[in-house]
Amino acid sequence: MKKAFLVLALVATMFAAGQAQAQIIYAGYTPETFSSDNSSKNYQGFCVGFNTDFDLTKKLGVAVGAQFRMNMRSATQTLWGFTGKVKETQILVDVPILFNYKFAVNRDLAIIPFVGPMPSLALSGTTKGADPIFGENSSNWYGDNGYMRRFNLYGVLGASFSISDFNVFAGYRFGFLDLDKSDNVKTTTNGFFVGVGYEL
Repeated sequence: MKKAFLVLALVATMFAAGQAQAQIIYAGYTPETFSSDNSSKNYQGFCVGFNTDFDLTKKLGVAVGAQFRMNMRSATQTLWGFTGKVKETQILVDVPILFNYKFAVNRDLAIIPFVGPMPSLALSGTTKGADPIFGENSSNWYGDNGYMRRFNLYGVLGASFSISDFNVFAGYRFGFLDLDKSDNVKTTTNGFFVGVGYEL
């Protein structure tokens, strides 16, 4: 709860720091890798979101927003010679706070590199399996009996290309926190992203 209040306070500070100049809605492709010691799992990911850009100076700004993101993975696993399917789904809400600098090429085109933190809260995470021995089963990643922590903090960097009212962006995010509750296992996340947006 304290982390949530800190995020809200930081967002409020950003809103007070500058004057709103642009609001953008966007969608993107956001695959993610979960790395645990010497192993990793790759998830397909997608997001939709919005942000509001505030001018701190003539060219320097900060974009504050929220995005809904989903990670998905399907795989097969073999146990005692029997093969079954596993489906995993994670749903998150992210709050990117991205400082940016605008390089105007001409009136309609600008290149905008950005960098900043992105607090993230997982709303749900489930693993569902089906195999000839145990049948259908599922497990919850979170809660009292879960093995994962909900809160993560990412570092984000990338660049966007503003063309009139349209925006094309790409970048990379890397998680700072260990998400596994076990003392013997460290799990972190990272992944690239690409997307398109429209300025309202």
